[in-house]
Amino acid sequence: MTIFMGKFKLAGHFLMLSLQQTLRCKEQRFVEETVRLISNGKVGKKSDLVQARSWVGALNVTGLPSNQFILRYDRASGPGGQNVNKVNSKCTLTLPGLSNCTWIPQEVRNILRSGKFRYYAKSSDSIVIQSDETRSRETNKLKCVKKLVQEIQQTCQFPNETTAETAKKWTKIKEKANKERLLEKKVHSDKKKNRGRITSNY
Repeated sequence: MTIFMGKFKLAGHFLMLSLQQTLRCKEQRFVEETVRLISNGKVGKKSDLVQARSWVGALNVTGLPSNQFILRYDRASGPGGQNVNKVNSKCTLTLPGLSNCTWIPQEVRNILRSGKFRYYAKSSDSIVIQSDETRSRETNKLKCVKKLVQEIQQTCQFPNETTAETAKKWTKIKEKANKERLLEKKVHSDKKKNRGRITSNY
């Protein structure tokens, strides 16, 4: 009975150590990832990330280069009476070759092509937006452009620029976490070395 209880306690002890080690590893990876993102050589200067954030913030309907887009008008479907069958009011706005659109910052293009942007067609590397909400071609065109601007601003969210002081703070946190991890590792190793076998009392 003593052997059984001893083995049960030992198994529980190993389980707790394993759980603690897993949590420490996750915490360590989080700290390292945070430090890597902050200390990426862009601190204290106007980086591409800052330029992309400024570009997205200043984006508006009138600021888009119209010569970069392809417009097509087709007959709409749905309610609207005979108008939808006679007038090409449905507007399709296409931006081809998104990867080569240098007027869009690279950081923004990366996000739009990552799968988070609902209007991006990966097969053709283009942005396609449609609108047939009204009977007016110009109104539908304006709605397409507004959809594009709003969706870009909602999809492209950038963190604020990190100061050198904050980066230094996270570096210290990483160093402290490393020291604690090595100390825990040494303590655990010493416990294993000093651990004796469980003996029977009968």
